Order: sequence, then C-alpha cells, then structure tokens
Amino acid sequence: MAKRGVGFIILFVIISGVLGAAISQYLSGIFPEGPVKRFFFQAIEIGLERLNLNLGFLRLDFGFTFNLTAFTALFTLFLLYLLLKF
Repeated sequence: MAKRGVGFIILFVIISGVLGAAISQYLSGIFPEGPVKRFFFQAIEIGLERLNLNLGFLRLDFGFTFNLTAFTALFTLFLLYLLLKF
C-alpha cells in the first residue's frame, strides 16, 4: 500500500463530498416523499452566518456554510474506507 499524505486524504474527502452531494441531489428527485427521503436527503446547514465589515471605503463579507446530508456523509465515509483499505 502506497503511503498517502494528509493533503491527499483531505483533497479526497472534499472531492468525495462534492460527488456525494451531486449524487444526493440526483437521487432525491427519484425517491418518493416520506421519512426515508427526509432522513437521507434533508440537508443540515453547518457553518457561520454572513459577517459584514464596513470600513467606509471597503466592505468585506465573510461566511460559509456546509450542507450535509446523511447520504453525502455515508458516501464520503465509504469512499474514505475504500481509499484507506486499498
């Protein structure tokens, strides 16, 4: 097994999260309404609200949020397991 650096693993988690979110968006349109769909595809927002800094001549806006679904988390953990296993 080749030694993988921390940077590679972080990049892999970010890419798998983006892929998981894209697949989650696609699959949420296929599933019928109900508790299973809400559990796997309802997003939880994690992050900071927008912060405005107005200095008169310069205005800065900061903030970020993550939309996390159960499917995205499971998909990311599954791909991370496969990466570390092989």
